Amino acid sequence: MVEWSESQIVPISAISHHLYCPRQNALIHTEGVFSDNTLTISGNIGHQFVDEEKSYLDHGLRKETSYRVFSEEYGISGIADIIEFPPDAPPLPIDYKNGKISSWENQESQVCAIALCLEEMLEVKITIGAIYHIQSKKRHEFTIDDSLRQKTIQAIQEIRNNLMNNIVPKAEYSKRKCDNCSLYSLCLPKLDSSKQNKNIFTPVDFNG
Repeated sequence: MVEWSESQIVPISAISHHLYCPRQNALIHTEGVFSDNTLTISGNIGHQFVDEEKSYLDHGLRKETSYRVFSEEYGISGIADIIEFPPDAPPLPIDYKNGKISSWENQESQVCAIALCLEEMLEVKITIGAIYHIQSKKRHEFTIDDSLRQKTIQAIQEIRNNLMNNIVPKAEYSKRKCDNCSLYSLCLPKLDSSKQNKNIFTPVDFNG
């Protein structure tokens, strides 16, 4: 196994942020910048159920909330919202997310990273993960296949490189992603994109 220094360990929570927007993730995890909006606040409220570390039985099914996971092979660590332990099947990692049912590969990769940890910790093979959508109260299950695993591992490597080298990617405005982002007013993606188009982009200095 690789011996990782503390600064090389990638937080699993960074994976979803990075695949959604590398700049958003760098602002949060490299620059320490974060701001709530109505979406993040409502998500935090809905997330409270799984924020307490506990083990319980639900109709005979063992469940663990705030389950700590790690992987020495990939140098990642974090906390899984819920892990279900069926008696006749591998553990099922479930992540709680705000919003209605949708298929966002960035969220699936975060669950995949948890699966990689569980496989190493418990010596099992996990092929199914799930996302529980707080607003719709429905579960979206998906296959943890080779393609998702490769995407997740690549994201881990990219995040580690950005963290180790203090890289904050330039802004690239996307209406679908940017307009609901809680960091919009700090990132200023439209302004930065405009400057990039004119080749006069100046990075925002959050340390000054």
